[in-house]
Formats: sequence, structure tokens, C-alpha cells
Amino acid sequence: MSRLFISVDRLDAWTAEGRAALEGDKMILTELGRAFSMTPAVCFVQTTGAAPDPNDLIGLVKSKPQLEAMGAEQLANSVIYNDTAYDVIDGFIGEPLPP
Repeated sequence: MSRLFISVDRLDAWTAEGRAALEGDKMILTELGRAFSMTPAVCFVQTTGAAPDPNDLIGLVKSKPQLEAMGAEQLANSVIYNDTAYDVIDGFIGEPLPP
């Protein structure tokens, strides 16, 4: 199983439905019995307004440490990188743990 991006909203819904359980920085998908380590991340959706994407970030997922290393700044559901503002979805990168 490969790594996946899980939005905060999706994770909240899965937890409320009993489909996922959280233990520290680990998520367990209860139906599959699979565990994932969770790293805070964002998914780049679009640039704010009609601006072009000079950095080719739309559609990519970056972890919070990667954002810091890039020099990007997150403010709520936006990230500013190299003078371009992006709308992002807040969430986590789930890396599968061995069974």
C-alpha cells in the first residue's frame, strides 16, 4: 500500500464514523487493520485569484517540514511561496506501517 494524503475533514469524518482511530501520530483504519504514521501536510489546490502557478505546485502534497525548508508560509488555508498565494487543503501524509 502506498502513502496517501488525508484531509483534516476526511480524518474527522472517518474518526466520527468509527472507520479510523488515532493513537498519537498513528492512524489505524479499523476495517482494514492497517496502520499509518501521520505527518502534517497540505495539498495545493489552486492559486489565489487568477494568478498563474509559476512554481508548479498545484496538485502536489507537501509536508509541513518541506514547506519550512522551501521558505513557504502557511496562513490558515493558504500558503505563500515566492510571492504566489495558493489555496491549500490541510491534512496529513499517511505512510503505511508494517503489518
